[in-house]
Amino acid sequence: MDRKHRRRRFPAVSRTLAAACAYGCICAASIAQGAGLPKSLSPPHAISPHFFGVNIENSYMSPPVLGWTDPALLRAIKAVGIQTVRFPGGDVGNYWDWQNGTVYPLGKASKTQDSLGALLDLTRATGTYPIYNLNVMTLDNAILRPANLSQGISNQLRMLDAARGMTLPVADLELGNEFFWSSPDHDQAFPTATDYAAEMETWAASLKQTYPHARIAAVGSIPSSGDARTQHWNDAVIGKIRNVDAVTLHRYDNIIDGGIWDGTAPDAALGNVFTDWAKIVSGEVRPIEKAKLHIWITEFGGLQDCTSKASLTGTWLEGLYQAQMAVQFLSTASIEQIELYNVTGSTSSLMFQNTSSYWNACQSKSMTFHGSFGDLTATGQAYALFGSALKQAKAVSPLAFPEAPMVHPKSAPAYPAVTGVALTGGIKQWLLLNLSSQAVTLHYPGMEQGTMESVYASSLTTMVTSNKGLTHAGHAYQGRSFTLPPFSVNRMVEQPPVR
Repeated sequence: MDRKHRRRRFPAVSRTLAAACAYGCICAASIAQGAGLPKSLSPPHAISPHFFGVNIENSYMSPPVLGWTDPALLRAIKAVGIQTVRFPGGDVGNYWDWQNGTVYPLGKASKTQDSLGALLDLTRATGTYPIYNLNVMTLDNAILRPANLSQGISNQLRMLDAARGMTLPVADLELGNEFFWSSPDHDQAFPTATDYAAEMETWAASLKQTYPHARIAAVGSIPSSGDARTQHWNDAVIGKIRNVDAVTLHRYDNIIDGGIWDGTAPDAALGNVFTDWAKIVSGEVRPIEKAKLHIWITEFGGLQDCTSKASLTGTWLEGLYQAQMAVQFLSTASIEQIELYNVTGSTSSLMFQNTSSYWNACQSKSMTFHGSFGDLTATGQAYALFGSALKQAKAVSPLAFPEAPMVHPKSAPAYPAVTGVALTGGIKQWLLLNLSSQAVTLHYPGMEQGTMESVYASSLTTMVTSNKGLTHAGHAYQGRSFTLPPFSVNRMVEQPPVR
């Protein structure tokens, strides 16, 4: 992401209902009646075995900077079931000196020594697949100009050839990172979106000539009211570059909602994940689909906590918010892959640094969050259920639960308490979220019987600083009647009885 813009047992029913009324969401018992199977919103669509990914950008981390083969980082990637890693990350890709495994000084980042050899070791140790964010902007610590464009293209082709020579897969290629933001380097390299599209035409043709089966993605934008460059970027890019298969989008919801400020209730903050996504679907997803292109969400992060005391940072709200983002991405057939930003470095990453220092863009200062080094964040623990399910999934369909209750924040639009997707492959699975403050009982005999894993907390504001901050439960379920705990992420695996 551009540096300027980063930002065991179920509770008793009586306690759950009391908490629900105090919380202001749902104050009536929720026994949702259904029949057969949950309602499918669309036919199943195929899901890539490389759908679920993460950025591995470490050059902008606060110390300690973790190398790509750090044992804690490898354990986290494996524990969550990550399938894809984005090399070398986001903004650093525009300044990446691949031969030295670091960022050109022009990129103003910390020195790292992460070579293609380190990427190979990482992918072998974790079973992950690389997506390459190509450096289409700089060469030899200077902005590329038309006079040396061919040298820049040759440099990146040599990098891909070297990767292939090391037996790394070379298939998914990005044409740079976030050039839609105004910055001196972006403006110099690509004065307008039209200039970017014209130059990427040359890049894409050269890449396809050498790697005809590679899939190439151009940079797309989610417009920001604070940067005019972002607002008409897509008009010049979507469908305007030959040999391009996809468009990248980076979903940071504060671009749309302006962040979460004092006075916003946690349940209202969670509602932004629905209203913001609806705007992205109509404004960006549908035009890309109309151009018959696919979508790669190569960066995303959840809410931006702008409260005066950063009171929502590191809470279970972050985990549930980003779990719902994943449900939305899985539910969209045009989205081929997603990469969370980032593997570490903030509370919305996969894992904690022992003391995570992060930049609070709302307060324009660096802040510190004390987490247990190497443990999974709230998001990491939620995503571990997604990763386990996706390993065995070949198709997915979005679900709706019209008989389930709605969550009614006092100062925001209502949203569904239960969301989820059905996954098919070698086995039938469901990923279901309960976003409400009380348990929800569902009745779907068609789900047969099987096992259910749940991760949950008693409150959206439960602080998560280690693997012990949430409740993890596993047990058998019966489709005819099963209960989702309050504020929970649930994975259900069907195991039909032997007949």
